[in-house]
Amino acid sequence: MLDIRRLQVFVAVAEEGSFTAAAQRLFLTQSAVSQQVAALERELGTPLLRRLARGVRPTAAGEVLADRSRHLFGRIASVEQEVRAVGGGPHEISLGAFATAGVELLPLALRTFRTRHPDIRVALTSVHADGPPAGLREGRLHALLTWEYDVAPQPAEPGLVQRHLPDDPLRVLLPVDHPLAARDEIALAELAAERWVVRGHRPPYAEAHETMCRIAGFEPAIAFRTEDYQSLQGLVAAGMGVGLAPALSLFPRRDDVRVLRLASPVFARRVTALTLDEPEPGTPVRDLLDILCTTAEELLPGS
Repeated sequence: MLDIRRLQVFVAVAEEGSFTAAAQRLFLTQSAVSQQVAALERELGTPLLRRLARGVRPTAAGEVLADRSRHLFGRIASVEQEVRAVGGGPHEISLGAFATAGVELLPLALRTFRTRHPDIRVALTSVHADGPPAGLREGRLHALLTWEYDVAPQPAEPGLVQRHLPDDPLRVLLPVDHPLAARDEIALAELAAERWVVRGHRPPYAEAHETMCRIAGFEPAIAFRTEDYQSLQGLVAAGMGVGLAPALSLFPRRDDVRVLRLASPVFARRVTALTLDEPEPGTPVRDLLDILCTTAEELLPGS
């Protein structure tokens, strides 16, 4: 019988494209990862990886094994959840989510979920939106909340079920004493001469802000890059520049910052809930996703 841990190691190598990256992801040594994959190849009697000049790539057999293993991990997690529920043991849902979901969306949704399922604990894990959904494929997460900019959509993750929540629209942030602060809506092009405070991102969104401004017809003058939206708001309030921020990051609103809607062209983050399989109606995971969607609709009306 195939060893689950070896399968998890192999899938990590297949997804990362290298033994080194897989070892870093799994907190193992590169030697240990290589040994696990070699043992799996001996057990199955066929090569699973093709060694390249840089990295590795699954063989045809490896592709089949990786795909089937991802579904297996999700089913094992589902079985574990059901058995614990029937046996009266601790019942837990593991949810991965991007940081700004924790500002308002998650607190409101989880409060509602607790009233309906007081005996079920939701374990939260912070996950970068651009990170691979390894937790889902390895059975460590039941669901994953992620996002992508609409100006740079990413390829769909194979073998995962996607449920789209309302889009998270980008808003313009101005100091309260800015000449345009009395407006409710503004076009990005009207701010072409402004200095900008920008939220820094990792690839593939490292130049997302510049891309939006170029679509609007200008090259932005960036005064400062910051690592979080709280700092971005503070710098805008201090007059360091104007900014863009997703609506979900702006709760509660600051009194010293004006938030304006974008006129055409508008930009947004597409928010998606990922699962390995479609949760059955009436299950806690399905109910949690329904609550997240309803809560997002209430927070982002008209998105």
